[in-house]
Parts: sequence; C-alpha cells; structure tokens
Amino acid sequence: MLEELEEQKKPQNRVVIKDSDMKVFLTLVPPENGKEYDKDYLLGLLEEAGVTDGIDTSRIAAMAKKRIYNMEQLVAEGTPAVPGKDGYFEYLFDTSDPKKRRPQIREDGSVDYTSVNVIECVNNGDKLAVYHPAVQGETGVTVRGKVIPPKRVKDLRPYVTSGCKYDEETLTYTATMDGRIEVTNTKLSVIGLKEYHQDINNVHGDIVFKGDVVIHGTVRSGIHITATKSVTIDGIFHGAAISAGGDIIVKGGILGNGEAVIKCGGDLLAGFIEYTTVETGGSVSANYILNSKISANGRVTATGKIGAITGGKILAIQGVDSVYLGNDVGVQTLIRVGFTDNMENQYQTLCKAESESSERMREVSEKLEELDRYIRMDIADDLMVAERQNFMREKIALKTKVADLRQRIMDFDDLRDRAENVRVIARGKAYMGVMIYLGDQQYYVDIDRSAVQFFMDGNGNLYPRPFSAV
Repeated sequence: MLEELEEQKKPQNRVVIKDSDMKVFLTLVPPENGKEYDKDYLLGLLEEAGVTDGIDTSRIAAMAKKRIYNMEQLVAEGTPAVPGKDGYFEYLFDTSDPKKRRPQIREDGSVDYTSVNVIECVNNGDKLAVYHPAVQGETGVTVRGKVIPPKRVKDLRPYVTSGCKYDEETLTYTATMDGRIEVTNTKLSVIGLKEYHQDINNVHGDIVFKGDVVIHGTVRSGIHITATKSVTIDGIFHGAAISAGGDIIVKGGILGNGEAVIKCGGDLLAGFIEYTTVETGGSVSANYILNSKISANGRVTATGKIGAITGGKILAIQGVDSVYLGNDVGVQTLIRVGFTDNMENQYQTLCKAESESSERMREVSEKLEELDRYIRMDIADDLMVAERQNFMREKIALKTKVADLRQRIMDFDDLRDRAENVRVIARGKAYMGVMIYLGDQQYYVDIDRSAVQFFMDGNGNLYPRPFSAV
C-alpha cells in the first residue's frame, strides 16, 4: 500500500491539450536509473491521450534525443479551417450616396458646387460591374482528428438588368445605352435621361422629361424645366422655373430676376440664389442667398467662408446656418424656423377632417352591412339595391380620402419631429434689421451681434446666445 502511494507521488509525464483541441503540450520528467525515452514511447503517450493529428515528430524526436525535461513543449497543432469568401459585386462607378458627397472648398473659402453630381452617368459600352464568385474555404482538423468544416459561403444572384447586359463568361455587366445608373438589391439599370451639351435658350423651348435632366451649360431666360427625378445644370439658371421630383443642382447659380420659381421634392444646391422663390421638400444650400423667398422642409445653409443670407424671407423647418445674416445697411431679412403656427393650424384641420371622414366611413359601413343583410334575406327592393350601390361608391371614395389625410398627417408629424431643437446660427454676424421667428416667439436684432445663435430656452423664450463651432 505504501509503495502504491509513493508511486502516485512521483512526478509524471504530462500531456496537456489546449485551445479547443488545437494544441498539445508535452512535459517529460527525467526517467529513473539513467534510462532514456525514445521517440516511439513519446508517440505512445500522445496516442494514449487521444492525439492523432498534427503531431510534430521532429519535435518529439528532439525531446527524446536532447533529454528535454521539466519543460512544456508544443508537440502537436491542429489545422484551423480556412474561411472562404462570399461572392460580391465590384462596381466600376461611384456607389456612395449622392447626398453624402461633400462639395469641395475653393481657395477663397467659397463652396464649389461643380464638384457635386446627384446622378452617375454612363455611356453605351461602359463596364458597370464585375461579379466575383464565392471562394470555398478549406476544412480544418483538431489534434484529436475531428474535422472542422469552414463557414459556408454564398453566391449572390445575378442582377435583373435593364439598359445593360450581363456576360455569363466574363461575369461583367455592360451598359447598352447612354443614361444614368440605378442599382437596388436585385436590379441594375441604366435609365434614360435627357442630356444637353450646350446652353439652353428659347430656340430649344421648354424641357419636360420623365426622368433626370442634365444640362452641361447655362439656361437662358424664359425656360421652364420639368422633370420627375433630378435636374442638374452646370452653368447659371436665368430661366423662369424648375420643377423636379428629386434633387436640383445648379452649379453656377440662380439669377431669378424676381420671377423664377424653383420647386423640388429633394434638396436644392446652388452656387448662389438671387431674387428667386424656392420650395423644397429637403434642404437648401448655396454660397449666398439674396432677396429670395425660401421655403424648405429641411435646413437652409449659406455655406463657405463668406456665406450670407441677405434680405428676403426664409422658412426652414430644421433651422438656418449662415456666416452672415442681413447686411451692414440694415436690409430687412426675415428668418422663420421650426413648426410654424400656420402649420399647426393646417395640422389640426387635417386631423379634424380625418376624424370626420373616418366617422362617416363607419356610418356608411354600418348601412352597407344592414342592406347586405336584407339582400341575403331576399327582402330588399330595387330602391335598397340602388342605395347600396351609392353607399359602396361613397365608401370607396372615403377610404381613399382617409388614406390621403392620414399620409398628410404623418408628413406633418415628420415635420414636427424635424423641428425639435432647431437653431438660427450666424457664425460671423447677425446684422441689425434681421427678424427671427421660432414658434410663437420672435426676436428683432436691434444691434449687430457677432458669432450668435438663436434658439428656445427651457421656458420657451427666444434669446441670442454666443455661438462656438467647437
């Protein structure tokens, strides 16, 4: 018994498996009576521990030959799985969001809007994209011989194409027409656009197009441009009106002469805006805005080193950010931000109309249920049948009306959300003569104020406060 206990207390050779069966360490104790270990004996120790793969036989032999004792040695390593790579598309055009492409700043501090493009144009024959198939990974194995499968990879489905073609051999997409690129999760398209490579004048007449319009020149006076998507003008716009469902970029600037009207569902970016009426569903950005009426559901920004808003009326739901407001001769400049009283009245009117229409639709539905019951019981006369038809037509009309009212209410809710915590900022100076409205509060700038901002405090009061860009 005593001999058995003494035997258990003796140091033992130790095989340790670590790192999720990926590494094996062997520690040898000196053998008794000057004996030596041989390679086969050490391999047997690993076999008893269940180690079958990744054994470094050279290291095992060296431990025996060099009598490496009482030192933990790495003697086996598993083979990790090599991950594969999912298939992917390599795009040969700019896929960044146009709204996130920032214009360049010139040396004089002004903003160069010629560096901004809202659409990506291509020509017939241009390569658009190349598909790179999935690459399968390699199987691994632990030191115990357990197979480690690589993570499964996946290939992407080819795009549905329009205005371009797909070559199955080269896995390349190529434009088959001139136009603009549009890519979604499932479709790659080249969409027709109206593109002009010269100035536009009365000889060309008005432009009306279902899609995007690009003009590589100046638009002379009297021209109306209507597009369901975006409008891009490289030069100056002297024309009468632009109406676009998307964004408008006028890289040169807008000379409205007190007559031009610009409307768009997205953002307006222009080198400058003078004597123009503007309505946008998004934001307005320009180097300066002079004597114009601007109404924007987003922000109005006079960018660049000398950005200024001088004269006119500005309504911006999300606020105003400019270097200068007004000018040193005290020209009257009206700035209104946030959710206005007029908007609140419109909102309440819409809510009332939606409630009344929904109630009427409930009443009509009850009438229809009653008439349907009479018809099923075969006790309805011709007058009831005719009455049912009238109620059915009214219900359809009411359903459309209620859906429209609810959408408009949601749009106002979105505007209200945008109007939270809005500010009017004059990074350089707000001159005397500027009138600022926020909600039901107003503030008249009676003295020039440098680096100032205007916003509501916690008590609903509108006061000027110092502005710091930091």
